[in-house]
Amino acid sequence: MNNLPNRFYYYLFGIFLYSSLIVGFIFSENLTGGAQNDYLGHKEIALKFSTSFLETLLNFDRESTRHSPIFLIFFSLFEKIGLSDSTIRLINLHFLLLIIIFFFKCLKIKFRNYDNKILYLISFLLFLSPTFRSLSIWPDSRLHGLLYFIVSIYFFLNFKNEKNKIIKFRFALLNTFFLCLASYFSPNFCLFVFFFLFHYFNAYKVSKSFLIIILLNIFLSLPAVYYVFFLKFFFFLTPVSEYGKNFVALNPANKIILISSIFLFHYFPFFFVTKNKYTIQIKYLIVLTSIFLILIYFFNYQTNFTGGGIIYKLSNIIFDNNYFVYFLSFLGFLLIFNLSYKNFNNFLIIFLIIISNPQLEIYHKYYEPFLHIIFFTLFNFNFNRLMLNKRIMIFYIYNLFFLIANFLR
Repeated sequence: MNNLPNRFYYYLFGIFLYSSLIVGFIFSENLTGGAQNDYLGHKEIALKFSTSFLETLLNFDRESTRHSPIFLIFFSLFEKIGLSDSTIRLINLHFLLLIIIFFFKCLKIKFRNYDNKILYLISFLLFLSPTFRSLSIWPDSRLHGLLYFIVSIYFFLNFKNEKNKIIKFRFALLNTFFLCLASYFSPNFCLFVFFFLFHYFNAYKVSKSFLIIILLNIFLSLPAVYYVFFLKFFFFLTPVSEYGKNFVALNPANKIILISSIFLFHYFPFFFVTKNKYTIQIKYLIVLTSIFLILIYFFNYQTNFTGGGIIYKLSNIIFDNNYFVYFLSFLGFLLIFNLSYKNFNNFLIIFLIIISNPQLEIYHKYYEPFLHIIFFTLFNFNFNRLMLNKRIMIFYIYNLFFLIANFLR
């Protein structure tokens, strides 16, 4: 009975954060800047799907969007039955609350001996995410893909913890199905099949079970393979500007430097709650410094491309140059090496994160709240349970600062 008041206050806190999202909906909150315009553009395409489905599908590459047609087909169903715009958006907002619910369910599996109240607080952090808030209010394929991706993580974590071989294998199949579903809504998630297959191979080796998982992946991907590679609708490479049509779009230096800065930005609170050692031998430091100097030489991202992440924007707004982003990106580059050195699990995740952005523009919303979720669920971190309990407020202060910064923008 003594725990009931405490639990009640945590629920009340969650209701308060949910209410703030409803207030944001009422006042058309748009913290990412482009969420509302993106939605209005996608709404036009969804209307085309609702009136001339086949023609729109077979000419989708003519639309100026990199978003999946599956997402737009899904929303065209609401348009077809005549739901109002506000109703569609309100349904979207409440449906995407499943992200927070499944994030909590993942945390319960990953941190089985932790107090549920701490896990509530970690999952509630998503209410402070500018991307989560904006794309809940203004429907977008990215967050729908993230929902099915986190469901796939939920089944993967169950797979890792399950002892019964039959149930364990079912979890692997469910993980595969929901990862494929996530990829249909947001194609960048498809590369994570290599992460899960790595773990399934370690569990099953070359066996009937592993072969079935491979065949299920192939079967579920056939419609996408046919649409993209045979009908040649490479919609995810559609440039949003003239700059996206040349080598600049594929420049790995841009991606590594900017993603390293975004990675460091979202990892910062974790410095206070993990037992990881952040030391690098001098021989590795020399090599990494040399590599990073080469990356700087080839770096050619420009402010008129849009995006770049918060650190890149601050560097150019405050200092009118890239020196600040170079400095913090270098620290992020060292952090990435530190976390992935001798830890193939972490290395594979980071590698897939970098190559999952084939287009020119690198937007912060691509990695937030995505990084927050996978830091807690898929990365191998040595969490300090006592410090996580005591310092959870650091996460709230830090994320609130980021939220306010987006409001001020």
